[in-house]
Amino acid sequence: MREPPVEVVSRVAEELRSSDAVVSKDTHRLQVPLRQLRVAHREILPPVVRVQTALHPWVAYGIMPLFALANAGISLTGVDVFLGEVQFVMLGVVLALVAGKPIGIVGATWLVVRLGWCRLAPGVSWGGVGLVGLLAGIGFTMSIFIAMLAFTDEKLLNAAKLGVLLGSLVAAVLGLVWGAGYVRRLR
Repeated sequence: MREPPVEVVSRVAEELRSSDAVVSKDTHRLQVPLRQLRVAHREILPPVVRVQTALHPWVAYGIMPLFALANAGISLTGVDVFLGEVQFVMLGVVLALVAGKPIGIVGATWLVVRLGWCRLAPGVSWGGVGLVGLLAGIGFTMSIFIAMLAFTDEKLLNAAKLGVLLGSLVAAVLGLVWGAGYVRRLR
């Protein structure tokens, strides 16, 4: 007969308390007890929670962005990106997301820290603040909403929406590159 999950957790917790593997951070000796805890944790959870946990990354990072994109009402037909005013609108939106958001976030943070109104949290560096600024350029739902309020001309509205998509893509790529370098520097 298998040991009930709650008893596994109690037994492993007691073994870890009496072992010096935790203090010495001996990863080889900690692998088996940690695996036993993961299995017990999984068995304690109801099946619906296990399914929800397994599907969460797919939904959060795949299905929801596709759903938001499909419902954004972006039509690329009739957008001539080489027309002067269309080109300026598109590039302006891209520049606002890729440069404006990081400049605004880092600048505002620097100002309130410099004025002494607050300080960076322990473990947060200016590189981390820059990363947040870059990743803030990804959000396209509010940007498209504001573009819909700003432009009545269909060509300019579609150019702004295309700019939001391009700006979000560039901000995401820059954020990933910056974030990878930032994580490497932390190690």
